[in-house]
Amino acid sequence: MSEETYTIAMLGAGPAAIYGADKLASEGHDVVMLNRDIKPGGLAEFGIYPNKHRMKGGLRTVFRRILDKPNIHYFGNIEVGEDADITMDEVRSLGFDAVVVAVGAQGTRWLGLEGEDAEGVFHAKDFVYHFNKLPPFSQKEFAVGDDVCIVGFGNVALDIVHWLSCEEKVDSATIVYRRGPNERSCTARELKIVSGAMDVEQIRAEIDRIAPELDRVDQDPDEAFEDLTEYSDEPLETESPTKFRVAFLRSPERVVVDGDNRVEGLEVRHNELVPTSEGSRPGVEGTDETSVIDCDTVVFAIGDKIDPSLGLPLNPEWHGEYATVPEPWEAHPERPRYMVWDPEREEPLWDTFVVGWARKASDGLVGKAKQDSEQGCEEVLAFLDGEFPEGPDGGRSADAIIDELAELLGGRDIAPVDFEDVQRLESVEEDIAEERGQKEFKFASNERMLEIIEESA
Repeated sequence: MSEETYTIAMLGAGPAAIYGADKLASEGHDVVMLNRDIKPGGLAEFGIYPNKHRMKGGLRTVFRRILDKPNIHYFGNIEVGEDADITMDEVRSLGFDAVVVAVGAQGTRWLGLEGEDAEGVFHAKDFVYHFNKLPPFSQKEFAVGDDVCIVGFGNVALDIVHWLSCEEKVDSATIVYRRGPNERSCTARELKIVSGAMDVEQIRAEIDRIAPELDRVDQDPDEAFEDLTEYSDEPLETESPTKFRVAFLRSPERVVVDGDNRVEGLEVRHNELVPTSEGSRPGVEGTDETSVIDCDTVVFAIGDKIDPSLGLPLNPEWHGEYATVPEPWEAHPERPRYMVWDPEREEPLWDTFVVGWARKASDGLVGKAKQDSEQGCEEVLAFLDGEFPEGPDGGRSADAIIDELAELLGGRDIAPVDFEDVQRLESVEEDIAEERGQKEFKFASNERMLEIIEESA
């Protein structure tokens, strides 16, 4: 434990932020958390499929224990960024000894295709936030049609198939994937959940269609089919007419729209598999052949990206990610990944660090976020202990910073939510769930949550 106590700002309250705050607080430092949402948890609260109660409950228990520490100070319902409740420059000017950015990947990744702005085109994150009751997405209506194409074959894409099959009960949900069946990025567990909706005949025909490509890279088509459909006899959690289909080796080229700018198909380019070095997954090359998959809705499940509106320097060479200390950095080549780099001044922002998905978007699950944040906070601790060419310049006490922060927000009629407020809100929600015989209940609007917090005070 450090001999001297410092005060660190932690932006965000998802897994990376909470585990990072725990590490810093365990060293005796004060951590002031600023979270956009009223509730903490981030993607662990609003990104895991709603019926995974055991997983979410376990994470909530851990997070509540951490956030209940006396030297962790939670400020919810506070958005940091340009044109937000408080800017990054204002946060840094409050006198924190260090600032850790752990806000996740809040930006939306698109492919820049013709027709992406059509009615009936969505991003998977919008749906995930919607069915997990995160305002304002929880309050939006999503006009989903009968035949849906989902671009991508990761766990989030399968969560969308799950929702479309068991909640929306659409006619068809077709995964469109640029690679082959053996390169899918989903887990077997997630695939099993939706396998009961599989259109096995369509999948067999699809594997037969791409069999020459599989043969070219020494993959057995029959083994690929059996692996993909292993759990197709497993029933869904509810009866559904949805046919879960796949379209392998096809990359989106254009969203086909009608005269009213509504989706009527997805034009795709056919790909071929290319052998690579032994042990590596095959490469993919596009061909001149294209076709159109008939559909009335397209959902892109291709990951997220950094939100540039936070106000930190970006590195355009790294796909718009926040710039971090480049490799190699002569002063500390063993710690190049977490301190924010200012390309214009060609030096680090010595007191500002970035961890988790804010550092590398859509990389791994909760365990990966925890690991990345704890590694990043090791660098923060090294900075606080004077191991860098520059260190903390004698910041202010946590009480002084919190008082000034409260005064600043109060002058803007912004009412932050503390952890005791969150606990009272969750207690009310738990009581309602029990009364209704439900596993979980969530209020769907910030306005109602704030009313409940005030009424329960």
